[in-house]
Amino acid sequence: KNFKVQLGDEQYVLRVPGYGSDGMVDRGNEERNSIYACELGVNPEIKYFNPQTGIKLATFIPNAETLNSATIQRPPMLDQIATIMRTVHGSQIRFNNDFNVFAEILKYEQLLVSAGGKMYDGYLDIRNFIKSLEIRLNQLGVQLHPCHNDLVPENFIMATDGTLFLIDWEYSGMNDPIWDIAAMFLESQFTENSRNYFLRKYYDGEVPAGVKEKLLIYEILIDTL
Repeated sequence: KNFKVQLGDEQYVLRVPGYGSDGMVDRGNEERNSIYACELGVNPEIKYFNPQTGIKLATFIPNAETLNSATIQRPPMLDQIATIMRTVHGSQIRFNNDFNVFAEILKYEQLLVSAGGKMYDGYLDIRNFIKSLEIRLNQLGVQLHPCHNDLVPENFIMATDGTLFLIDWEYSGMNDPIWDIAAMFLESQFTENSRNYFLRKYYDGEVPAGVKEKLLIYEILIDTL
């Protein structure tokens, strides 16, 4: 739950994590990585963070616009997002943890078992296919950089002066930057034109070989997770 808090002339956002979310999010990692993102200038300032409870107090952005799957694909937005992602991915910061989708899948499976749940019929066949994707990624090569790992459009908010912020660093960690791009493409249902426009901006015109294959692999893995 999120609350708007007014204290005198100052306004804040108070985030109270939902029940059960600690099984999926390490709040200590979130705290440190969020602060790193603030230092990079891409995350609104954090005033307080409790790594035990996950309660967070951040600066409120007045009259901010939350992006959606349509507005995020406007070229001026894609230009800003490419800059933000290059800033994060290209920084020399070492996030507090590694984000490995295959380890996350195992963790979620274990959470399901401990909760007495049952996986969808046919999942075992998917699980075996996922193993082949891990082998292919290792063949293509994976380099770890700071990543957000949850690029749904609602995690981008724009201030009234046009400044774009990237919020919600719960799942952040060291990962392949192409994961972030794949997540954005998938979650916002990017058109082929939007995909190509963003890739040209992000890679400054020359898209490296193997990128589009890795994008497809990561989109499959994101959906699986």
